[in-house]
Amino acid sequence: MKSITSTLGTLVVALTILALLLVLTLIAGVGIVLVGRVLTMVGDLTTFQASLIALGVALGLVAVLSIATRPTPPHLQEWMSDDYADEEDNDDEDEDQDQDADTKIIPPRSRNDLCPCGSGKKYKHCHERI
Repeated sequence: MKSITSTLGTLVVALTILALLLVLTLIAGVGIVLVGRVLTMVGDLTTFQASLIALGVALGLVAVLSIATRPTPPHLQEWMSDDYADEEDNDDEDEDQDQDADTKIIPPRSRNDLCPCGSGKKYKHCHERI
């Protein structure tokens, strides 16, 4: 009994959404035709040309609105957050401190000794190149 009720509820919601979409489509169509009529009065255009211009403007408006209201993908949310921008600023400060630390490294006796920065590389392949 519950499955029939839930199926009917889902069907009612789907039909309501379809009815709303139909009404919105009709309103948009009438609006495009009306804008086309106004354009024919203002300029030297046929009704068809003016309606095509109005349709293009309406599609452009829909595209802009859909892009503006689109949710941010999860993999970009961290990148676009204010916290990430603050972390970038901190990273820049850390890099400045690392560069200061790099200038204070005392070279080892030989180029083939390990670099004192702790990278595990030979000094000639690490800080001698800098």
